[in-house]
Amino acid sequence: MEIKTNVNKKHKEESNPSLGYYPEPGWEWQKPEPKTYLVENGLAKYARSWILNLVELVHWLPFIPAFILSFLIFQHSSALKLLLGTDVQVFLVLISPLILTFGGLTGIMMHEYEGWQVVYFQNPLDSDLNIKDCNNEWLREVAYKLLFFLQGAGLLAFSLGVFGINKITLTFAIVSGIIAFLGPQNPKATFTLNKQPVFPLAITILVVFIINALVNFVAYFHLFAPVLETVQQPKLLAVSAPFLFMLGGMIEGLLAESTFNQWWHFTAVIFLNLGMIVQIYLFNLLW
Repeated sequence: MEIKTNVNKKHKEESNPSLGYYPEPGWEWQKPEPKTYLVENGLAKYARSWILNLVELVHWLPFIPAFILSFLIFQHSSALKLLLGTDVQVFLVLISPLILTFGGLTGIMMHEYEGWQVVYFQNPLDSDLNIKDCNNEWLREVAYKLLFFLQGAGLLAFSLGVFGINKITLTFAIVSGIIAFLGPQNPKATFTLNKQPVFPLAITILVVFIINALVNFVAYFHLFAPVLETVQQPKLLAVSAPFLFMLGGMIEGLLAESTFNQWWHFTAVIFLNLGMIVQIYLFNLLW
């Protein structure tokens, strides 16, 4: 039985399923030309191929320190178990950086679709979107939802690893997961910055994320402050890693996505990489 659609036959015949947005033959370093919005607003100079390749590179780099950190935790699991208490807690701390890093793939997927250009976002649900002109707002909203859900899961894993699993922490984890996953996608926390709408994230997910981020700050301080005091370093360094993560996320979500200057995009992910490196340093103090 033939399935009828609203797409006419001509469009279906002319559509090429193999057609891509990137220049032929599609080597990874080949990036699309600056989008129309960037050209018309004098921002194309920030979207040269070599700049976009740098932006892409720093997005993939966090996988290296994430795997290094997870291996170090695995290698010193016995010492960490003495500090935390159980194998389950060690496991949760071990997978935390992996969840956080692989959660970032949602953003990488969006950037790959966009040609690694942060540009004005247009919603295809109420307009004729042309990917060569601007970016897909609905895709951004979906990416934000999955990104913050997975980032929240990574933060939660670390906090559970530090504080252990009991009635309070388990209830907190279950409630956080249910609200973040099943909560309504509207209303969103969107507001205007530099005359551009930013932060298209459901308020339910945002509230859960903020609470988990605060708990995560406490967990970092609880785990690392004593050892920092032992080596005569400021105890505030204990929360430097999550602070760098937060700073990087804010720069990307607020500045990069409102100014469309790709260097802000690059800078944001540099802070994320620095956060991963600081994590490795802090954990090495525990062994």
